[in-house]
Amino acid sequence: MRNLVLIVALLLLGSPALSGQDVIISGNADFKKLCEGNTLPKVEGWTVVSKNVAGPALSPEIWCGIARIRKSGSDYIATLAYGPVRCDRMWFLSKGLVIYNKGSKYSAVCLVDGKWKQTLKGYNCEAIPFGHANGAKAQLLARGKDGFYSWIDEGGKHLPGTPDHYDNTVLYGRNSEVAAIKTGGKWGAVSSDARVVVPIQYDTLYLTSPLRQWGGKWASANWFYVSKKGLWGVLGDNGVEAVPPVYSGLSYWPKAPDSWCYRKPGGKWGMRESGGKQILPEDYDGLSPYSFSPSVSGSLRLPFAIIAGRGKGRALLNHKGNELLPYMENADMFDMLVMFYPQKSFSVFTWNRYKLWTKGEFESTAEFEARKKDPSRTAGYVASLLPAAEKAFAAAIIGNDAHLILSRYDADSECFLFSVDKILQDTYRIRVPRADAPLFKEEFNNFATDALKSAKYFIHNDLLALRSITFTTPEGKTFSFENPAAEGYSGPSLKDLDLIQR
Repeated sequence: MRNLVLIVALLLLGSPALSGQDVIISGNADFKKLCEGNTLPKVEGWTVVSKNVAGPALSPEIWCGIARIRKSGSDYIATLAYGPVRCDRMWFLSKGLVIYNKGSKYSAVCLVDGKWKQTLKGYNCEAIPFGHANGAKAQLLARGKDGFYSWIDEGGKHLPGTPDHYDNTVLYGRNSEVAAIKTGGKWGAVSSDARVVVPIQYDTLYLTSPLRQWGGKWASANWFYVSKKGLWGVLGDNGVEAVPPVYSGLSYWPKAPDSWCYRKPGGKWGMRESGGKQILPEDYDGLSPYSFSPSVSGSLRLPFAIIAGRGKGRALLNHKGNELLPYMENADMFDMLVMFYPQKSFSVFTWNRYKLWTKGEFESTAEFEARKKDPSRTAGYVASLLPAAEKAFAAAIIGNDAHLILSRYDADSECFLFSVDKILQDTYRIRVPRADAPLFKEEFNNFATDALKSAKYFIHNDLLALRSITFTTPEGKTFSFENPAAEGYSGPSLKDLDLIQR
């Protein structure tokens, strides 16, 4: 229904304004041919100008689409629901209700006992973009000349049992079931059948745009962000208070999965699942989701990532709060590492290369089915792949065009700084006595390529790191580097077995 409303709106907004006489004919069977893709009989004198058949999942006997047709040089709008109409615009609303206008005059057509009939004609108001058909009665939220909104019946009279007026409304075009309403300085929400579904007692209220799941299930309610005295919460139009209005900051991350990021007044940010389980403690100065650029990540299967701020530093976390990239205060380096994380992460590489969510090449069907049900079997299977994955990952990162970069010399410690251009995050120190330093620097390019061939690597913080390298000068002197971070290293591991499995 919502898709059709959008399609119709786009179609009609792009059409020339129409004006003139009212309904010509109603319920003519020939219009069914128009909906089925055929032109109207020539004897009727109609010509199809353009047509837009309704999308799938809509009842064809009720909604067959909309088309512009022409007769005697005049344009009309036609539907199976109702015959050719000269109007400025037409709305398809919930429960079998069509509204159209000519200038400030609005009319309504309602489905009654399987037949369409006009229930409101020429109602003089500024807009009726929201409504509901209940049996033979149309219930419409209309704005009159006084500028206030109120509910009217099919005759244009005030609907019994509803408020005399609302000060303001927000009609959600993507959702024809609910509208925000304001009266007495407070906001609430009403449904299309005139029921108040969120109490009119909040300072601010608006429909949550991304919140379509709740607790991992498709949402059965419309959810609203609401605020009182600057504090935010979430309420559903089914009466459920999902999050009490006690937070100064609140956002929903459906891919986390199904988690809330929140901030208590005067406090820090934290994160928890919809069911209440704490993911991140209330210990952060800022939390925000991060979406990897497709131009960088390509078609890789990616983790959900969170940028977590603490003091001057930031870290990249996964959906369980584990560090994908450790805290660092160098903002430029951090931004670069985050951007290239999908390409540089050993975990992402392993999941995508070995497709751990499918049966392995050398794994029997029985073994695959068994490990899907047993986390310990899965862990064992992954561990068996990691040594080969580490070698393949190093080869993929380093490639055939890597080179060494020699930086400044520190005379006090008698060390050169150097790096591997394909390893973005690390700069290493190698000891070269001052007496050898000038010649080492002068001849570096002559022996750097051979030195790189001897280099060994390991996985550190989910990224490739240099483990050791030996430089041999043309004079036969050797200078070796051993990475202290590799001390005690026994083999690679993944940051999280379900890092990108969702």
